[in-house]
Amino acid sequence: MVSKLIKYDFRSYFRLLFPVQLIILGFALINRIIQFFEPPLDSVGGASTVYNGFFISSLVLYIISIVVCIVMTVIIGIVRFYQGMYTNEGYLNHTLPVTPTQHIIAKLLTSFIFCLGSLLAIFLSFMVITIGDVNIEVFKAFFYLAGKFFVRFGANGVFYVLEFIILSCVAAFFVFIKLYCCISVGQLVNRKKVLLAFGVFFGIYVVKQIIGTFFAIFVSLNLDLFDRLGEWIGQHPELFVHIFFIIMILYHALFGLIYFLITKHIMSKKLNLT
Repeated sequence: MVSKLIKYDFRSYFRLLFPVQLIILGFALINRIIQFFEPPLDSVGGASTVYNGFFISSLVLYIISIVVCIVMTVIIGIVRFYQGMYTNEGYLNHTLPVTPTQHIIAKLLTSFIFCLGSLLAIFLSFMVITIGDVNIEVFKAFFYLAGKFFVRFGANGVFYVLEFIILSCVAAFFVFIKLYCCISVGQLVNRKKVLLAFGVFFGIYVVKQIIGTFFAIFVSLNLDLFDRLGEWIGQHPELFVHIFFIIMILYHALFGLIYFLITKHIMSKKLNLT
């Protein structure tokens, strides 16, 4: 049953997001075609002006399409969760032999997979724009820098990459489950549910800013402690990077779990479809 839910969400995502991904590739192809008509560097006058106008316009449209794709990926994930759990569609979904945990996991997996799909589309579009000599030079630069990186850090470099990938994945799940939690809290009232969801989201933001302010005050009152910490970091920079990644992973995982449990509790005990 969970697989059927994922397939259903896949269809919705694919129908809405795939055209945008095709548009990204289309603008990338247009920009690449325009590059074939680039006039000589020493040319002046109308040809150069026309070329620059078309090139910049296509590049701006390409960048805008990327931004739209990223924003739509997140928005569609939010809308699919809201529609599937807390609208008329929710009456059907909550009668299925599926637990709230399975509902949430299905939504998270679908959103995460299409995030990867959007990143893949953006990467392919970049390959289209830079295809040819530029593409080769980009890959040469990438592998050169990667080689230097792994020579400099050795095995630590491999763990840095793995930790970064894990952190990116955990952070992506964190973003969606946080938004799901805000939406779920908003459903506790009978009116202005969306407004309450926005209020919860910004309330979390304000609380984090307050905590950050207190932390800054703590730092200003304990400069000696942080001087010693800075000295230790200078002596153990590679270990510090590992600790930083691990702390960030645990931070996102812990608060993601809290948001998950709140969402699950509301869907299990406080469900309000009115």
